Amino acid sequence: MKIRLLLPVALALLCCACVTNIRPDVAGNPPPAEPFSQFQHYMLAPMKVSSEAAHETAAVDKISTYMQQRVGGTLAGWENRNQSGRVLNIEPTIVQLKFVSGGARFFAGALAGSSAVLMRVKFTDAQTGRVIADPEFYQRAAAYGGAWSIGGTDNGMLARIATVVQQYLQNNDARAVGGPTGLDGTERK
Repeated sequence: MKIRLLLPVALALLCCACVTNIRPDVAGNPPPAEPFSQFQHYMLAPMKVSSEAAHETAAVDKISTYMQQRVGGTLAGWENRNQSGRVLNIEPTIVQLKFVSGGARFFAGALAGSSAVLMRVKFTDAQTGRVIADPEFYQRAAAYGGAWSIGGTDNGMLARIATVVQQYLQNNDARAVGGPTGLDGTERK
């Protein structure tokens, strides 16, 4: 008798697993107003976080670390390569973030839902205030992938978002060509 009662409850929970509705507005980012190679100095600002994502402090800290390592490393290599005197400000902002921790994955598995992050990065000419680019970047870790890896894909998502930003920088260095948001097949199912 108890099993007959638990089965519908279990099915209802499975169908109502925490759904993640975070998605980018576009599939591809437009090109910046000019190539990034036109600048002499690059200033990566500390990560900003929307009030909607502020409660995910551990995940935000990890993304900030990856941004400093990957994006900051690329920018350090570009420093002083020309004498234009121009400074490019780079301001990353986490707009939305849902992160399923390893503990939640261990106990709830796929029922904890997917993890996802949406970040905007504003590139501004420091002298004129002109916005050079304002692309958005997205990464996701699916519920079942997270369950099978006990949170490995969730943690990988935090690194991948910084990699997508780094690739945008590199792709738009010599020529302004735009680039993917991360929705176009780079997200992990």
